Amino acid sequence: MSLEIKRHIVAQDWMRSPQVEKLFTALQGHVDADEPQALFVGGCVRNVLLGKDVEDYDVATPLAPEHVAEILEREGAKVIPTGIDHGTVTAVIDDMVFEITTLRKDEETDGRHAVVSFTESWVEDAERRDFTINTLLLDPSGNVYDPLHQGLEDLDARLVRFVGDPAARIEEDHLRILRFFRFSAIYGREFDKNGLKACQRAASSIEKLSKERITQEFFKIIASDKPYDVLDVMFTHDVLSSFRFPDYDPEFFEHFCTFQSRYGLGALSSRLFVFANLNMANVKMMERFILFPKVFLKDMQAVQGALTLSDLSNDQAVKECVYRYGRSITAQALMVELVQDRVMNGYAPTALGIIQEWDIPDFPVSGNDLKARGVPEGPEMGRELKRLEQEWIDGGFQSR
Repeated sequence: MSLEIKRHIVAQDWMRSPQVEKLFTALQGHVDADEPQALFVGGCVRNVLLGKDVEDYDVATPLAPEHVAEILEREGAKVIPTGIDHGTVTAVIDDMVFEITTLRKDEETDGRHAVVSFTESWVEDAERRDFTINTLLLDPSGNVYDPLHQGLEDLDARLVRFVGDPAARIEEDHLRILRFFRFSAIYGREFDKNGLKACQRAASSIEKLSKERITQEFFKIIASDKPYDVLDVMFTHDVLSSFRFPDYDPEFFEHFCTFQSRYGLGALSSRLFVFANLNMANVKMMERFILFPKVFLKDMQAVQGALTLSDLSNDQAVKECVYRYGRSITAQALMVELVQDRVMNGYAPTALGIIQEWDIPDFPVSGNDLKARGVPEGPEMGRELKRLEQEWIDGGFQSR
């Protein structure tokens, strides 16, 4: 079945790059030009059509993965068999990385993994995808293809809709529940009602997924522009409803995200901590589903420590926080205190200037200095160092 051009856009610079030309010329070979042997698919197509930046380059092809690897290696590309059993190879051409996947159809699914077979049908490949907006295809000339005749209409309407029966798509891969909310957060204007009903019915199946897969999607939801709106819909439809802690404060979370955006100080670890209402017990509970990087947990504890200092409402307090916890942690603590009204909005630019530009001094006293004064090593020396350091800080970081 031949693909039909459904729309034409002006080719972007990256689509006309030598790397793209080399890749597509090699894969197209001497095949009839009316039958594409390679087309862009996925996020790069969505983003181009919506005027967003493109970061990843996914390509679909009817060619077998071994054939793809053979062709591109002949052209001097570096080829990595990242998922060759499922039809995916990664090709590196100069400074561009392409993920190239052979057209597939599902033979068996269990909600977590799929057994696939390869196909030469663009329609069969589209029918196994999750959302209609993910079925769109694009060639380097700017021709857009819509094999299911639904993707463009839904993208224009900013509607994230499952391909075919939502329940069937979710049964194939339970992670699609979280992906539905994540994609709706990024691309949607409103939630598809049929999709919401299907997600609610299947919400308990999320527990069958690995922590790694849940973490990846949940973090992307939290990092979206307005995660509080998405979480409200999720909780209303019983999706990860155990994350709606008794002390969860959606208004506090919303204001914090707003301040992060206003000042360009996004930090996922602190956003997660505020979502947990600054409560490490809630963070611990989330570990039933989520794998927190150690650095995230360390950052959360540091923010908690920073908030125990005096309010960041004056230069001295800000400097002490920067000295003790660093610039990033102090900035996140400041965002929290702005929400709590412990710091006035008018002071924020001054505080941020200190956080970004203040030259952090070194404490001028060492253990050797105290030893020379006759202070014995051990707990007594530790206490004296701590006392002198606090005295130095309270004196405006000046030795008396």
